[in-house]
Amino acid sequence: MKILVAVDGSPYTQKALAFLTEAPSMFIEGNELLLLHVSTGLPVNVTRHVSKEIVDGYYAEEGAKVLDPAKAFLSGKGVAGYGVKLRRGHAPEAIVAAAKECGAGMIVMGTHGHGMFGRALMGSVATKVVAESTVPVLLVK
Repeated sequence: MKILVAVDGSPYTQKALAFLTEAPSMFIEGNELLLLHVSTGLPVNVTRHVSKEIVDGYYAEEGAKVLDPAKAFLSGKGVAGYGVKLRRGHAPEAIVAAAKECGAGMIVMGTHGHGMFGRALMGSVATKVVAESTVPVLLVK
């Protein structure tokens, strides 16, 4: 089964990765990890004034800031052979779309655990992913 792990560089991502590495059943033969980072798109008034190479470089640098610590953590736990994917856009939609595209059987995310009041005020990527996903979503708090 492919397990898509949404990473955002937060301590909650670290908790999700720690949970996965401490759960040997997640690493049974045949399971694959795919780390996904979604960057918020740059405003059009910025992208129209710079080259595609500069924009792509910006996204690559921003993605590396988030993915490199996650890759280092997995490496430190002896986990190898995972995929990495960068997307741009609105995080919940991009996570669900990436899960569909790669055929993921599960999405794993860290969550802040704001509760109902916090979600009502500011929304929640995790809440939206749970609502829109057609595959199971494991939230790690």
